[in-house]
Amino acid sequence: MLERFVSVVGGATLPFLLYAALAALLTPAVVEGWTRSGRWRLASALTGTAAGLVFAVLRATAVIDRRTVVNIPTLVACVAIDAALIVVLALLVRRPTWGADGRLGAVAHPVACLAVGLAFFRAVPNVVLGLTAFIEPGEEVLSSEMLLRVLGFIGGWVAVALLAFIYYRTARRAPVRPTRVTLLVFAFVFGAMHLAELARVLQSTHLIRLSGSAFRAMTWATNNAGGIILLAAAAVWLVPMGFALVRAVGRTPAQSNPARTRALRAERRRSRRWVLASGLGFAALVATRTVAVAKVNEVPTLSDPEPYERSQDAAVVSATLLADGHLHRFAYEASGGTEVRFIMILKNGGAYGVGLDACESCGPAGYYERDGKIICKRCDVAINPATIGFKGGCNPIPIDFTVADGAVSVPLSALEDSAEVFA
Repeated sequence: MLERFVSVVGGATLPFLLYAALAALLTPAVVEGWTRSGRWRLASALTGTAAGLVFAVLRATAVIDRRTVVNIPTLVACVAIDAALIVVLALLVRRPTWGADGRLGAVAHPVACLAVGLAFFRAVPNVVLGLTAFIEPGEEVLSSEMLLRVLGFIGGWVAVALLAFIYYRTARRAPVRPTRVTLLVFAFVFGAMHLAELARVLQSTHLIRLSGSAFRAMTWATNNAGGIILLAAAAVWLVPMGFALVRAVGRTPAQSNPARTRALRAERRRSRRWVLASGLGFAALVATRTVAVAKVNEVPTLSDPEPYERSQDAAVVSATLLADGHLHRFAYEASGGTEVRFIMILKNGGAYGVGLDACESCGPAGYYERDGKIICKRCDVAINPATIGFKGGCNPIPIDFTVADGAVSVPLSALEDSAEVFA
């Protein structure tokens, strides 16, 4: 249950917060009924969700076996729309008297709808594909464990929607200019995430090659999208909430009409309650993404590197050591002092799987063995041992090796060239 809840909160919070932020900013101060722009934003969110569900089904049924066919175009579109949204928000910040219901609305509302739709489309598939883990192998279809997972999944969506609603109601009570600045910062964060994700996909498909600081920045951003970046983006909204709280505290000035005075006092009480609810919601989000995630992601520590022989130009591992069919980890100190870890395993059929203890998606997080599968420590993806030595996905980065005279040899030059992955 907790695992499904944490997964949904980590994947769906940012799209919901974007929806709430745009609704708070682009809804007129005085609203009579449901605005047309509000209906379009909801339609965009539902359309993005439906498209994401279809994409998830096509992925799960292997109708689409190359995700990059969809991921690359949609990520390019996300980056472009994010840039347009940043421009619109920058104009709103620079012109305090401008409102989205004026001329700028002709651009702001369509851009907001596109941003919301794409955000939900990008988030939904990864969250929904967690449905495949509702029933473990050999488990009954209708079991208490399965029902708890379903409750965790549904509860995650409800919690995220409730948090977004609370943020919306609080932001509506904050001054306009701080709210606009906050949303601009939020849009920068959102756009940077999409840009990092696009770089990761292009890197994994070898359309671009990043190294050094660029590779580390891309890896850090993609690995922390549901953690540090999510909490930072959510914390940004504490700024307008602070302004709303300042407005709500203090003595209410007396009005000539006593009824008006009572109305102002009641409004201030409601504002304080919404700010308190927002603070509690953010605290719950922090607890979910820290304590709960730590509980869910408890994994064994990586085993210590094993010894091996070293010739003049190669690291040599005896085939006898690998004969047990389990994962073995080794380490080589490069000329610059960087520890380069590499792994080996004897696969079914007598072939060897050799690669770095790192992948192109998660960086040098490392792998460990569990229930006959190789698990990425960073993203918990299970790697089929038969695929080790092949490029793609979260597989270990392949390196050159040779098998001769009852030993597996890895050229030291290949390990030296791989030092940048672990730098």
